[in-house]
Formats: sequence, structure tokens, C-alpha cells
Amino acid sequence: MAKYDAMGDKVNRRVPIALWIMLLGVVVAAAGFIWCLNTDLKKYAKTEDLYTDQTVDDIKDLKFDLGNAETEITQSSDDKIHVTIKNAPENSLTFGKQGSKFYVKRKKSFQFFMWSGISSIPFLKDVYPEAKIRIEIPQKDFDRVEIDNGVGNTKIVDISCDYLNVENGVGELTLHDCKANKANIENGIGELSINSCDFGNTDIENGIGSITVKSEINGDIDIDNGIGEIDLKIKGNSEDYRFSGDDDDVSIKGKLGGSGAKYKIKADNGLGDIDISFID
Repeated sequence: MAKYDAMGDKVNRRVPIALWIMLLGVVVAAAGFIWCLNTDLKKYAKTEDLYTDQTVDDIKDLKFDLGNAETEITQSSDDKIHVTIKNAPENSLTFGKQGSKFYVKRKKSFQFFMWSGISSIPFLKDVYPEAKIRIEIPQKDFDRVEIDNGVGNTKIVDISCDYLNVENGVGELTLHDCKANKANIENGIGELSINSCDFGNTDIENGIGSITVKSEINGDIDIDNGIGEIDLKIKGNSEDYRFSGDDDDVSIKGKLGGSGAKYKIKADNGLGDIDISFID
């Protein structure tokens, strides 16, 4: 049906410019999809293997900003740090020493374009093979150790330091035989496991996924749980701890100390059960 204005003149219908832009976007996306399916993208996605050694005589701090990779950080068999990187997007990682700090980090220009989850796209999953990073660290008490991984499983074994900060985006996060006077551990999506560790004040934040802790924690414990169960087994005397926080779906096995107890357990639960017990 024709449309007329107030003067009785016929109004010509026009396609809104926003609709033209949307249609153009659909055409470009379809063309890009067809191009990807019919092009050997590996020739545009070069990878490289990297390796370095570093003495630790004057190293006090470690900082690892690892992007997206299957990562293992463990103890070395000698007195050097060994870094082995496989299948990393070319020119995406760098490492070195700055003052008393040894680092492995992403180059900022590659954070989005090179490691933005491209391997999870079905028809692009073989373009970038999953990067693998192995860092071996000699036995030493460091001041600060900071580890940040985006997407990929992360395993951390035998780290000893004053302050430990671990941030895991998506993937399983495992800590074993680690020591720290203060530990901050954040998990986005995935299971988090802390076993045989010796920590002081400890903050644990969980987004989605279960948390299992079986360790000695001589300090305050702050747990913030989004979705998932938390199983907290503390090596020590239950009377050294008092509890505060959201007591919905929280089960505590052991006689807790009163207001005069040395340490505090604070647990806030979104969706999921929290079990707290004490072991010898």
C-alpha cells in the first residue's frame, strides 16, 4: 500500500542506511567464510619453537604472561631456568631479564589477533596447533612469582616464594608442592586443584568449576565461589580457625575456635556446596 504525507503527496519508501550496512556485513562475512574454507590459512599462520636458559644468581622475581597455551611450570634438575616453547605463533612471545626479574610475556600486538581463541573455531582449529610451554625453575625462594595464562591447562609444581599470584582464564589449573607466605589464586572457567602446598594467607576466587584444596594453610583463607563445588581439606588443627561468611550449603567437619582463633576462613558461595574439613 502506498504511503502519503500530510499534503497528500506520495512518499517514496527508502531502505534505511543501517539495513544496507547490515546486508553488506552479511555479504562480507559470507565471502570471508568461503575464502577461509578454500584457502590454505597455514601459510599465513606461521609458528615457531623457542628455547632459552637463564641463571638465577640475582633473580628475585618471576613473571610469566603466557597467552593461550598448555603450560607446565616445574622444578629444574640444575641451577638454571629453562624455557621451552613449542608451536607459538611467530613473534608472539618474548623472554628476558629486567633487573632482578626474569619474564616470559606476550607481545601486546599479538594478544588479540594471534591468540584470540582461533583454535576453537571448527574450520580454523588446525591453523594454529596448541602452543605448549614448559618452564623449569631451580629450587630457590623467590620474592614474587606471577603467572597468567589465558586459555589452556596450567600445571604448577615446586614453586617457592614470598608472594604467589596465579590467574587462569579457561582450563584446568593445578598447583602441587608449592610454598608461599601469601597466595592469590584466581580461576575463571575450569577445575582448580591445590595439593600438598604450604601457604600463608590465601585468597581463592572461582568463576565456574570445582575447587579442591588439600594443603597446609597457616593463615586467613578467603574463598569466593561462583558456580561449582568447593572441597577444602586443611592440614592442621581446626581450633586454630574461625568461620565467617555465607553459611548456605557449607558443611564444616571439626570443632572451630572462637573469636580468639589465629586464622579466619571466609567463604561466600554462589551456586554449589562447600565442604571444609581438617586432616593430620
